[in-house]
Amino acid sequence: MPLRAIVPAILAAAALGACGEQRETARTTPSPLDDPATTPGRATRTIDVSLTDFRLEPANPRLARPGTIAFAATNDGLSRHALRVDGPTGAVRSVALRPGERTMIAVRLPAGTYKWYCPIADHERRGMVGRVRVAE
Repeated sequence: MPLRAIVPAILAAAALGACGEQRETARTTPSPLDDPATTPGRATRTIDVSLTDFRLEPANPRLARPGTIAFAATNDGLSRHALRVDGPTGAVRSVALRPGERTMIAVRLPAGTYKWYCPIADHERRGMVGRVRVAE
């Protein structure tokens, strides 16, 4: 087959192969919930939190029951962010997320009020802070 006939066939195959291709726009970081050894019990509730420049949304969630809470954090801002929850047995912190990334952390929270915030640079001081209220 002459080279002039092969080149159009290769280009047509490449074009058809690219049809319908979808690219993921946000990278998801590994979740500690994927590893049963690091999960302090099955999550009783999942809270979605948006990390933006410079606030948490929701800032002050309320949970009716204590238990292991999963926090699904998405960086919807323009700079790196992370989520830290100061629980009764210490702090649990996510990895630093680039814009568009998402991760999950799990924290066992008995009844009480717990601080959560972005631990990167001065983000807490700039407004990325709130309270998680459990069974209050």
